[in-house]
Amino acid sequence: SLGFHIHEKEGETYYILSGQGEFNDNGVVKTVTAGDVTFTGAGEGHALKNIGTEPLELIALILYQ
Repeated sequence: SLGFHIHEKEGETYYILSGQGEFNDNGVVKTVTAGDVTFTGAGEGHALKNIGTEPLELIALILYQ
């Protein structure tokens, strides 16, 4: 899992490749699966944890200001 953290001067996008996760988007929790995309902008926070039986695989893209 990736614990809740705030992005100060960068945004981060996750593209979920496989598995099932619980994504916390600034306190709003939703389930993500293969094909889903998330975005967390500068000054916002997020967390992600695996809630499935297989590995949660993703691509993370960090965009600096």
